[in-house]
Amino acid sequence: MLTGHSSHQIGLDVDIWFTLMPDHELSPQQREFDMAWNMVAKDRPDVDPDVWTHERTGLVRAAAQDLAVTRIFLNPAIKKAMCREAGSDRSWLAKVRPWWGHDEHFHIRIACPSDSPECKPQPPPTSADECGHELDSWLKETVLYPPSAGAKPKHNFPLSAMPKECREVVRAP
Repeated sequence: MLTGHSSHQIGLDVDIWFTLMPDHELSPQQREFDMAWNMVAKDRPDVDPDVWTHERTGLVRAAAQDLAVTRIFLNPAIKKAMCREAGSDRSWLAKVRPWWGHDEHFHIRIACPSDSPECKPQPPPTSADECGHELDSWLKETVLYPPSAGAKPKHNFPLSAMPKECREVVRAP
C-alpha cells in the first residue's frame, strides 16, 4: 500500500484490500495506484451501495473466525454494514473494531507466535458484538466531520522502542 501503517513494523499486522481479485495480472502501476476502492459513502455514515457487497462481509467474517486473528480494524461505516448483515451468529463481530483510515481495506492483527516469549499479546476482545453504543459513538456527526484536519490519530513506534530481536531483523541486510 502507498501509505503504510507504523503498526505493521512489528510483523503482526497485515492489510487486505476490499477490492476483488481481477481477472488478469495487474501491472506494477495498477497494483500501486488502482487497487483501492472506497467502500464508504460520500456522506460517511454508511457504505456505498454501488461498491459494497455482502461477500465482503463474508471475507471479514472468515478472517475474524481464524484463531490466529486477534483484531480486525475497519471504517466504522463498514462495521455498521457488517452489523446489519451478520445474521444470528454474531460472535465474530467482537474482533471487528472501527478505526479511521480503513475505507478501502481492513487491517488484521495476528496473535503472538507461541515461540515468541517477548511478544506481548493484545487483551482478548469482549464477547459483545460492539454494534450498539460503541459503534454509534464513531458515527456521530462531530466524529464523522471533525472541526480540524488534524483530528486523525497518529502512531509513532520508533525503532528504539522495539524489542532487541525486532531491531535485529530491521537492521539485517
